[in-house]
Amino acid sequence: MSAIQARSLNKRYGSKRGVTDLNLEVGKGEIFGFIGPNGAGKSTTIRMIMQLIAPSSGELTVLGSRITGDDPKLRSRIGYLPSEIRLYPDLTGRQALELAAGIHGIDLKKSPVLDYAERLQWDMKPKIKSYSLGNRKKLGILMSLVYEPELLVLDEPTSGLDPLVQHQFFEIVREWNASKGTTVFFSTHVLTEVERLCQRVAIIREGRLIRVSSVSELTAAGGHIVEVTFAEPGDRRDVYGLHSLDPAAAFTDGVHRMHVSDNKLQAMLGMLTDKPIADLNVRRPSLEERFMDEYRSKSSTEAGGQ
Repeated sequence: MSAIQARSLNKRYGSKRGVTDLNLEVGKGEIFGFIGPNGAGKSTTIRMIMQLIAPSSGELTVLGSRITGDDPKLRSRIGYLPSEIRLYPDLTGRQALELAAGIHGIDLKKSPVLDYAERLQWDMKPKIKSYSLGNRKKLGILMSLVYEPELLVLDEPTSGLDPLVQHQFFEIVREWNASKGTTVFFSTHVLTEVERLCQRVAIIREGRLIRVSSVSELTAAGGHIVEVTFAEPGDRRDVYGLHSLDPAAAFTDGVHRMHVSDNKLQAMLGMLTDKPIADLNVRRPSLEERFMDEYRSKSSTEAGGQ
């Protein structure tokens, strides 16, 4: 069963594009990353999932219910953390959590979110109006989890959090998914965590999906990165003919960097066999590198067609 299913989904704001012909399926229990730059259509998609805005056309089904209008019962099954949080300023953090739990008949004292609050280094005693952006974001995270939703929708959940707390947050998401089977759909700029956490990822650009893939397939499709430092100083790209296998071979801070396809890797390594090498590293590209490759490739294709 799919937790989220979009078919030919479109959203326009007058003459401006929001999302165009979006076709997407997120499996139940999946951790799914939704990535793209600001203005790509991530938040628009999330707001349609949350029934905050209506699609211009197309079909959207969430947790088995087709979105046709406002459905409070469906929304109560979804935990949502927006990119910008607005909370009651005169409540303490604990009072806000108790309110969220009470609405759904949850005993906060028995909820694991109190343990998560400690792990996120969050003080629930002060009033919300005194909170920093980071502490408001921590409260929003906990409120989205407190009633144990079937689907967790997170829009830039770690903005405003320091790197250590970001890491702890993603560990909590991983544990929650494993123990509760909750589907997690989130957008983020922290691609290292997407790579570590997600089973699959979708890349959106200017309102259109340009790639949906498992993380492992996406990085494997990028061939290999070969990084070599020669014993001889200086740029050796022309001397050793490195451009013959990678015309875009780069030289930075003493390291020669080549990007080669799988079928050219052995030829590249063979070319290096008799060279004076001080250090050699061969690896798959990171998700961030593949993300940039996909964007450059799409831009080049569009430019060539104009």
